[in-house]
Amino acid sequence: MADETYSASGQGNRQGSDIGWSDTVRFRLPAGWAVDVEEHEGQPVGTFRPPPPAGGVLRLVTDRVVPRPESGGTAATLQEMALRFVRPQDPRAGDRTVESRADGAVIAQAMMRTEEEGRAETHYLWLVGAERPDTAESVAAVAMFSFALPDLMDGDESCAEMLGRIDDAIRNAEIL
Repeated sequence: MADETYSASGQGNRQGSDIGWSDTVRFRLPAGWAVDVEEHEGQPVGTFRPPPPAGGVLRLVTDRVVPRPESGGTAATLQEMALRFVRPQDPRAGDRTVESRADGAVIAQAMMRTEEEGRAETHYLWLVGAERPDTAESVAAVAMFSFALPDLMDGDESCAEMLGRIDDAIRNAEIL
């Protein structure tokens, strides 16, 4: 599922890893991140961990959705998916945004505070989606990212810098 390659980045001559996932998304992680695959409810989940001593884990799942006939088409389906993704009714979620990129892709983003196995965590969530041709019709292709960070690390200067790099990588992700 993951196609990890190591190559120099064209931006600032930094190095990192080009990641391709499920024939749906390609993005660049900073150098040194560990790549693995977990399974959740029978589905593969890409997991990416920053080099020590940094904490947190970035998870990735993808989907390709054929619009329902009454949905208003692929663009409307993408917009609906983005709006649902930011969880407008969930009081734990905040900092919600839904925007369009110049290339027509949709980006949804939110932050959520949760408790996982007794630990307080902050989850930063992103959805990047675009209309893509499929066999007979167009589909809404989406990549959904979640970066989980122990709550006590949220707001730390080094974590803020790392989140900035993750946000940049996701915002520049290519939907295939």
